[in-house]
Amino acid sequence: MKARSLIIFAVLLVPAASLQAQDRTVLPPPTPEFKGKIGETYKDSTPDFSPALPLSAPKGAPNVLIVVLDDVGFGQLGCYGGPIGTPNIDKLAAGGLRYNNFHTTALCSPSRAALLTGRNHHAISMAAITEAATGFPGNYGSIPKSAATIAEVLKQNGYNTMALGKWHLTPYTAYTAAGPFDRWPLGMGFEKYYGFLGGETDQWAPLLIQDNTMIETPRRPGYHLTTDLVDHTIAYIRDLQQTSTGRPFFTYLALGACHAPLHAPKEYIEKYKGKFDQGWDKVREETFVRQKTLGIMPPDAKLPPSNPGIQPWVELNDNQRKVYTKLQEVFAGFLDHADHQLGRLLTALDNLGIRDNTLVIVVSDNGASQEGLRDGTLNTDRFRNYFPDTVDEMVKNLDAAGSASTDPHYPMGWGMAGNAPFKRWKQDTHAGGNTDPFIVSWPAKIKEHGAIRSQYHHLVDVVPTLLEVTGLPVPTSVNGVKQQPMPGVSMAYTFADGSAKTRKQSQYYEMLGSRAIWADGWKAVTWHKKDSDYGDDKWELYHTDEDPSEFTDLAAKKPEKLAELMKLWREEAGKNGVFPLDDRRYERVADPTRPVAALPKDEYTYYHGASIVHPLAAPQLLGVEHTITAHVTIPQKGAEGVLACTGGEFGGWSLFLKNGNLHYVHNYLKLVEADVVSPDVIPAGKHTLSAHFTPTQKNLKPDYFLGDLVLSVDGKKVAEKKGIKMAGQYSSVTGYGLLFGRNTGTPVSHQYEAPFTFSGELAKVTIRVGPPLK
Repeated sequence: MKARSLIIFAVLLVPAASLQAQDRTVLPPPTPEFKGKIGETYKDSTPDFSPALPLSAPKGAPNVLIVVLDDVGFGQLGCYGGPIGTPNIDKLAAGGLRYNNFHTTALCSPSRAALLTGRNHHAISMAAITEAATGFPGNYGSIPKSAATIAEVLKQNGYNTMALGKWHLTPYTAYTAAGPFDRWPLGMGFEKYYGFLGGETDQWAPLLIQDNTMIETPRRPGYHLTTDLVDHTIAYIRDLQQTSTGRPFFTYLALGACHAPLHAPKEYIEKYKGKFDQGWDKVREETFVRQKTLGIMPPDAKLPPSNPGIQPWVELNDNQRKVYTKLQEVFAGFLDHADHQLGRLLTALDNLGIRDNTLVIVVSDNGASQEGLRDGTLNTDRFRNYFPDTVDEMVKNLDAAGSASTDPHYPMGWGMAGNAPFKRWKQDTHAGGNTDPFIVSWPAKIKEHGAIRSQYHHLVDVVPTLLEVTGLPVPTSVNGVKQQPMPGVSMAYTFADGSAKTRKQSQYYEMLGSRAIWADGWKAVTWHKKDSDYGDDKWELYHTDEDPSEFTDLAAKKPEKLAELMKLWREEAGKNGVFPLDDRRYERVADPTRPVAALPKDEYTYYHGASIVHPLAAPQLLGVEHTITAHVTIPQKGAEGVLACTGGEFGGWSLFLKNGNLHYVHNYLKLVEADVVSPDVIPAGKHTLSAHFTPTQKNLKPDYFLGDLVLSVDGKKVAEKKGIKMAGQYSSVTGYGLLFGRNTGTPVSHQYEAPFTFSGELAKVTIRVGPPLK
């Protein structure tokens, strides 16, 4: 019962007896002894190939397909009573099982880490997103080798493995074309990868990785990332099926939908025009009624009051309603479009003849998001610079919402409705943050179609489930590293017995200072306000077996029970490395004392055609004195194109030639485009073309710098502009860092169309941080 990313698994059951011939608890296993005969010549010898062959999968071992959707709430899918059309996911649920008591960590990187390793997120150093790593064991932002992924385990047991889509498990210090690659997907058990490393990307113009290589952004008409990821998934699976190797596959597909930016084709958005005009309060109530009708919630469940800080819909003015409704329509179109693509994938499995013995699981990584704050946005980079767009600004550009010219997120009021009937959102330890949809379909084995399961389970239970149904043991050593214990409990017992008692005994939670613990049908939970004293946090108590919506707080009536659970939480927190508690958000990401991806230098040298330099690995230029110098040769016919740039449509800078003139454009959050241009055409021949920035002023909240920009040709000043406004960060999440010789992704300036590749000779670009050399 929680939401943010949805997951799909494909598995085939294998009898444990088939494994008795070989111990698979140590991976890789010892090389088998040669049992042939060696004579003087081959004629009097007997061969034995077994020592040279890889370990085969157990007889009848299943395919495993995991599909993950992002930021999808418990009350958003149609089969969970939601208002959004998801017919393909609904069909999957109608042929399988829906779980209404399934839980995640409340945040993306921690949930993905728990899902893939079967361990609690603090125990594997993933307390928060990788970019928010701190110098403590529970939050290094790097999964230890003592917690091998299910991909690594299955690969060493004879599987083909592939990952597609969102990863968000690479340490921030490894976001470079030089790696290290041991925490990229290919270093974590996957043989193929196609997707994006970070937490989000532009769905129209994504920053993509294939295997261990950064690739150019696709530019074909009508491109959308969700379609592309499903196309690649189908192609990869077809490749495996057309070659009769006998190897099953494990596929992990993690879509960007429905994490911001909310991007969807116009026809999908228009399907929902007017569908949410009644507002989030009414939509939440309507969802709750449908949930009771479907049996997702019991008939006596109660709907908690609206979350604190959410304005009643009836109190909103006309412009607020227009903006908020449109942004929800965009979200709905994004999810509907993703469902359509998943339908194509499921049809492909049918056509390949492998669907019947394929276990499919759909889950979300956390609850619906509160990150759009009160009003939502058409440009999330404005949020990150503490300068969000206003309703009056957005209402003028609503027709473009969801298109490539916007970077939208919806208001937190819609996130509340999407988590119906639960309290709070993603990032929180109340049920709205960590209770998600979980759907299982397995035609060959699950015969009770459309049923609901209410046993309490968590992401850490998925790996034990896969190991049980494939007949594989929990490994004790992988690649020479002793493995951490797995605390999870297999869910396989629930597949055939809906009345079975929950086998899980307890599960702790902690996210950004908020804490909770569930044990034997009871839950203690506290929401922590950032920068407040932890001793002031108010703990609540719910008997969730009888009160799944966490409506009635029993803390005052049952103080002994609350004290018991609080004590258990501290014990579990101590065992799993939760301490020290940390309620920082952006401050963690911006911590200047952390190790860096690339060692700082006074001067950097880059070359045309080199891979993009992620913001986490690039020199920090915003608000810092620096000089960018391009060493070019202009042919007699002239040249134009981008020399160097960073960012994109929603903010950044670009140094380029157009119509023979040198330009430096600074795009301040798509609000102001400052253009410094040389008065004369750059003549043919070799030249150094430079832009030097000198900061003059710094402002906080909103975060920006002012400074002066001087353009020079061959060391001589040719143009100058004072008071250029520069944001505190651009594309820090989407990853559009430094590029040389072209502007892939969205264009920084609309004076050109991306990629606007430089047509002359670009020998190199140097960036000097600090005053120029005399």
